[in-house]
Amino acid sequence: MKHIVPFVVKLAAWSVVLFSMFTIFNAPLSLISLMTIVTALVSYIIGDLFVLPRVGNFVAAALDVPLSFLLIWPVSFALIAPSVNMAYGAFFSALAIGAVETFFHLYMENHVLEEARREEAHRWYDEGRWATEFAEEEEFKKEDDRG
Repeated sequence: MKHIVPFVVKLAAWSVVLFSMFTIFNAPLSLISLMTIVTALVSYIIGDLFVLPRVGNFVAAALDVPLSFLLIWPVSFALIAPSVNMAYGAFFSALAIGAVETFFHLYMENHVLEEARREEAHRWYDEGRWATEFAEEEEFKKEDDRG
């Protein structure tokens, strides 16, 4: 349930970018909508749920540009028109999405991933995995030395 609102926000951002770009090519709105839903869903699962928590905002945003290009270009090539213009549209869309994703990642880190990170930190610290032991060294003498 906590992933519905972030996905809708991501879908809205991707819709603005993809509708702005691909209506230039006179693509049908239904195909742009289908392309937006499919690519945003795959990007949310890969980029925001797996990559972002592990590498942080900057690296995840940098990886979102090639990821979104590799998602948008084949889908636009298959659904809209098999031409080189789709590669240009996908490239400029990927750049715009990379800029938008930087702010979306901040939202994800502050509202969605925060609870999971807190739970993970709780598990690590409360189970004593990182506990430090303090002790003084004692000299052990053999029974013969006590004499």
